[in-house]
Amino acid sequence: MSEITKENFYSAYFIDNARENIEVLLKEPNFDSGKVELRPHIIEYDEKHPECEELLKLCDLEQLHENTWQKKKQEREDFIIQVKSIAENEGLYKQLTEKVDENLYEHIIKFLTEKDKDQIDKLFSWKIYLFELDYVKNSKNEKAKSAIRKSKTPIEALKSFIEIWEESN
Repeated sequence: MSEITKENFYSAYFIDNARENIEVLLKEPNFDSGKVELRPHIIEYDEKHPECEELLKLCDLEQLHENTWQKKKQEREDFIIQVKSIAENEGLYKQLTEKVDENLYEHIIKFLTEKDKDQIDKLFSWKIYLFELDYVKNSKNEKAKSAIRKSKTPIEALKSFIEIWEESN
């Protein structure tokens, strides 16, 4: 069991969708290289467990969720860069961007209103897209931003986005 202290704590985030496990990054000196390295340490999210108690003193639940959000966002951005690079190298990107989907409006309405697995899979990407928009990025409406983060459907996220958009116009 690794002790989590103010001195060795670097960051923490959930590593599963159920929010039951946390990866804690701990600073650890490497005496061979003379540098400080980060060592991952996995703990169960259990507020009664001593390790989790110590972690929550350094990084509260809200911050854990924010760290998780930021990590997933970065992973998604890295993934998109990889996919675009592969598509460009294979000559596929130009083909995809030139093709216009005749059923675009139908797809939008289905995405916003139907409750199926495909919609939920795309929800995270939708939220990230909304947070990349200047209206949302620059908004002081933390309640609406939080509602976007916590939304369970695309239409819920859209409602909160519209509130922010209307305030900015």
